[in-house]
Amino acid sequence: MMQDITAFFERLDKYTIGSIAVAITIFLGYVDFKTGVEVHFLLLYLIPIFLCSWFVSRELGVYLAMFGSLVWFFADSLNGRSYSHDWIVFWNLFMRTGVFIAFALTQAQLRAKLDELSKRASRDLLTGLPNSDAFYQLVAKEMDRAPGVEPLALASIDVAGMQTVNSRYGYPAGDHVLCTLAQTIRQHVPRPDLVGRMGGTSFSVLLPNTTSEGASLILQQVQEALQSQRRKHSHPLTFFVSAVACAKSPKTIAALMLQADSQMERMKGGKKDSIQIAAVEDQPLLN
Repeated sequence: MMQDITAFFERLDKYTIGSIAVAITIFLGYVDFKTGVEVHFLLLYLIPIFLCSWFVSRELGVYLAMFGSLVWFFADSLNGRSYSHDWIVFWNLFMRTGVFIAFALTQAQLRAKLDELSKRASRDLLTGLPNSDAFYQLVAKEMDRAPGVEPLALASIDVAGMQTVNSRYGYPAGDHVLCTLAQTIRQHVPRPDLVGRMGGTSFSVLLPNTTSEGASLILQQVQEALQSQRRKHSHPLTFFVSAVACAKSPKTIAALMLQADSQMERMKGGKKDSIQIAAVEDQPLLN
């Protein structure tokens, strides 16, 4: 249930979340006023502060913290609560505001750390590309947009000869080559965010709304750019590009990935650069 609630707020824009938080705070102030001075709602006031700090920004969380403290102050004042000294009223206001702001800052910092860890976990540490798990998630989101409507192509790119580079120039040089190849692929596809490193010397590229003809042109440009890098550095590399183009995007990517990988295994027996694109018209078989 908590995941559903979190997903719901993640889909909302910041203005909607801010409005909900303000409405909750005003409602709590009204309830606070109606129930009198004997009942406190401290923990409930933290809910709208959390919504702003966690789902929007630290700044909005702080603003909501100050707003919530003022609402609580006015509810107490309207209830006629009296103190032995006038300064106690403002001292309590200061203390409540401090607690609320500290809570807002803590939640915002926790969210920032969580986002950072999540980003690191979804990235390949060497190339900075999405790793295999993150790539599958990106593909799933992209396919949810228009399942079975738009054409789609999936390409696997593998590099042979990296062992020779590592043994001849050392592993740091091999790592540099992989990073260069990864950036070269990203620079020559329409959607750089849909390029992932699947492990080792294998990369995957999703080409949404792309026919087999369009995929062929794009992947030829990618291969030519990779060949240019090979000539520039005189590395003994071979590039294999295996793609599957579907007239209508399937519901899942598993079948396309399996077909592209199977095709790749047959291609890697060769010693020359090659591109193979399989056009799949019978989309229901892939679902």
